[in-house]
Parts: sequence; structure tokens; C-alpha cells
Amino acid sequence: MLFISIVFSIPIYLFGIWSFYDPEESYFYFEKWRYKEIPELSEIQIKLIRIGSVVAMIFWTIFLIVVAIDTFTPEPPFP
Repeated sequence: MLFISIVFSIPIYLFGIWSFYDPEESYFYFEKWRYKEIPELSEIQIKLIRIGSVVAMIFWTIFLIVVAIDTFTPEPPFP
């Protein structure tokens, strides 16, 4: 389970870092085909995208720590 979580964490961290540094491009990544001209995002929307990417990376890190602890904790022997 830990290996699978680490493999899935690579794109999550890459997308989170990309969303933090370039929030407008990441927000319209799958929606560019809808618009002739890409609309402007407000400063509040940009801040919310950045906060959301940081929070997602923090939660994913906590998840990885919990999975690692669960993986390496020995199970008690059966009575």
C-alpha cells in the first residue's frame, strides 16, 4: 500500500506545485477549449487556488505518514 501511495503522490505533488506557482494556467488547463479568450482570475481566486494546493499537499503528506506508520507497525501475534 505504501508503494502505491508513493507512486500516486508524484502527480499530486507535481500538480500542487504547478498550481501554486502558476494558478491561472492550472485552473484553465482542461477548459481552454471552451473560451476564445481566457478570462482573468481575480486576486481572491488566485489566493484560493494557492491555498487549496498547499492544503492538498499537506493532507496528502499526512496521509503518506499514516500509511507509512501503518505499514511498518508490527501486528501483534495471535493468542
